[in-house]
Amino acid sequence: MKYTRRTFIKTWLIATAGAPFLMQGCALGDDKNAGNKLFERFRDPAGSAKPFVRWWWNGNKLSAKEILRELDIMKEAGIGGVEINPIAFPGGDDLGIPSMTWLSPEWIEMVKVTLKGAAERDIICDIIVGSGWPFGGEFLESEERSQLLTLTGKKVKGAVQLRLKTEDLLKEAAPQVYSRYEGMTGELYAFCLAPLEMSVFKPAQTIPFEKGSQEVAIDIPEGEFILYTLVKITGFQSVILGSPGAAGPVLNHYDRKAVDKFLNRMSDELFPAIKDLKGFRSLFCDSMELEGANWYSGMLEEFRRRKGYDISPYLPFILYKVGHMGHAIAGEATVLTGEAKEEVSRARYDFSTACMEIIRDNFLIPYTQWCNRHGSLSRVQTYGREFHPLDASLYVDIPECETWTFFYTSINKYVASAAHYAGKRIVSCEENTNTGEVFNLTLERVKAVSDASNLSGVTHAVICGINYSPPEVPFPGWVRFGVFFDERNTWWKYFKQWAAYKTRLSAVLLESEYYADIALMHPLADMWTEHAPQRDPFPELLYPEYQYKVWEAIHRNGNSCDYISESILQKSQFENGCLTFGSRKYHTLMLLEVETIDVETAEALSAFVACGGKLIFVKKEPHRSSGLKDYKARDERVKTLVATMKDAYPEKIFTVDAPAAFTDDGMIGWYKNLAERCGVKPYLEIAAPNKNLSQIRHCANDKDLFFVVNSSLTERIVTELRFAAANGRKANLWDAETGERYRCPNYKDGTWRLELEPATAQLIVFEKDAAAELEPLPTAEGRALTGWEVRLEHINGNKQTL
Repeated sequence: MKYTRRTFIKTWLIATAGAPFLMQGCALGDDKNAGNKLFERFRDPAGSAKPFVRWWWNGNKLSAKEILRELDIMKEAGIGGVEINPIAFPGGDDLGIPSMTWLSPEWIEMVKVTLKGAAERDIICDIIVGSGWPFGGEFLESEERSQLLTLTGKKVKGAVQLRLKTEDLLKEAAPQVYSRYEGMTGELYAFCLAPLEMSVFKPAQTIPFEKGSQEVAIDIPEGEFILYTLVKITGFQSVILGSPGAAGPVLNHYDRKAVDKFLNRMSDELFPAIKDLKGFRSLFCDSMELEGANWYSGMLEEFRRRKGYDISPYLPFILYKVGHMGHAIAGEATVLTGEAKEEVSRARYDFSTACMEIIRDNFLIPYTQWCNRHGSLSRVQTYGREFHPLDASLYVDIPECETWTFFYTSINKYVASAAHYAGKRIVSCEENTNTGEVFNLTLERVKAVSDASNLSGVTHAVICGINYSPPEVPFPGWVRFGVFFDERNTWWKYFKQWAAYKTRLSAVLLESEYYADIALMHPLADMWTEHAPQRDPFPELLYPEYQYKVWEAIHRNGNSCDYISESILQKSQFENGCLTFGSRKYHTLMLLEVETIDVETAEALSAFVACGGKLIFVKKEPHRSSGLKDYKARDERVKTLVATMKDAYPEKIFTVDAPAAFTDDGMIGWYKNLAERCGVKPYLEIAAPNKNLSQIRHCANDKDLFFVVNSSLTERIVTELRFAAANGRKANLWDAETGERYRCPNYKDGTWRLELEPATAQLIVFEKDAAAELEPLPTAEGRALTGWEVRLEHINGNKQTL
């Protein structure tokens, strides 16, 4: 994605309008006494560090009594905040309770009850905008609904006249999406005739037709062709699990007027009614699963303004029939080779990035501005095909990622890295998301996954989720999905212990700065040129296949990294062997099989190595520019810049092989060898790197903090760690379970013999000023367990002794 410096600065200033709100809880780094205060905040953390929960308001079947009862339960469990989230009713016994309509007077009254009750309990409130995802509603008029320009293609042979029924053509082109809106409409947009094969690009022949007719006559000349039927479809997607009043067709996020109308509907109805109450910390926007939406009335004009040419001739060759979650469905198409393939691929890149830019400018930035105008922060999951996976998070106050019950997703590192560049300490995460094993998750698994989430850069969790469910509902109650975080869960009484642990850990991460010494750039331009953007956080295509395993290998070998984008790289400073952007500083930059970059990016690479920085190309080297306009001249400029800097600074530029094995062990060995060859020294030497052992480092004035995690549920890890950052300081363990700190056992002269039980973690802190000589970490005495008596107590009251 291209930005001029003026545009970047302008949008950056707009996007950071809410920054003062964010930094209120993060002033520790500027305090000269910060070193003394950090442990105090760890021992007695603020409520804002406590885990929040997504509070599913199932079907909006609400009562004031039940809202307050559930707030009491959450406060007792150590939950510090709720995200009010109206959602479709999941079924089951509804006790005859009617559903309230979103923004109705009775629903707004329940919001008021919640805000007042939460304030009395020192619980923070967020609220989702609308309901479900992506947001929308039946009240949207036709052009305000999401739009898709799609097509079908088929081989035809002339000379012949084809008579085609409009109804059949629309049916054939209809997207096979996950959440279809039955009220969608379609219209024929264009017919184009193209050759079966093309090596030099020529626009397809546009065939005139009578719009609105029930049957279309198409004259096919002598020869064989591909007949493309372009179809514009409006209102094709339905809000996923929308609650009453906010279900129906999805909003057209490309259309600024439609966006403003939707947002103002909520603020005009709700905000005046709650003006005398403590409001919302943030207004939340959930997953942007737009299922391929790519159009609005101003698309052609906006594209020309941004990219400098008309995209129309390329549409038959870059569009596709849309399937589940926007995936492409293969069909008959012209076989492109040579210059034609090159030209079309570059036009595909331009169209993809234009979509990202338009949604950024017409939805994302206005959304944050709207939130800030009404006294709240924006909190958004800024990912999907229509968003730059890193840059989009720069434009919201609280960027959010997601960690599922068995893995952190591919988007987490992008979101966390963007937060670091923007100086935002809150990296929010929809955590322990789950759709298939609601009742099978143990608290041990919840803890292990949450630790792994922090390794990916998360500093604060919004747990998925608590279900609004009156106690009168038969077991298990109204359950949407997530984990069964519920008072009727047999391990619920222990949840508060995990919540206390999570709170103290979050308090430290929020009050310190994430440390990284390596910047890692993915070949996004190459992927978008060849394949178009993917559906993050669940891409159907990985390019290269190992791309999301590299950062893990780096951390498992004792370094740390941030992802970097071309726009960030172009705005960085280069001095004393480092790439710097704001407070971020990196001595090494790695490019993963990157072939396509902007000329400005190549210039930045040259400046980086010229100042003494270390540049590593994995397998491939940049040699081409992105986009279509004037690409041949820009390609030559990229090639010249790369060749010149290689000649001038051969000792600073390395080209290494890609990993041969993509297993965790294979990636650990690959990076270890790469680091040794290129002279990249770890700040933490791990004697025996392990796929289940990883770490992150944070800094706070005179303190260095290392969070070391064993993610295995079965393996005990014993190894030796050597800390380059020790510098004679005391090594203490801060116990996030109890809030105490102890002298680190088995530690001497910068070396620690680490012993980690399964699913455990340690926070080791190097500090000068422990108030007094600390006691050693207490150890549990081993005991043989004999004479067991097991008592089973079912939630229904049945008891049995074994």
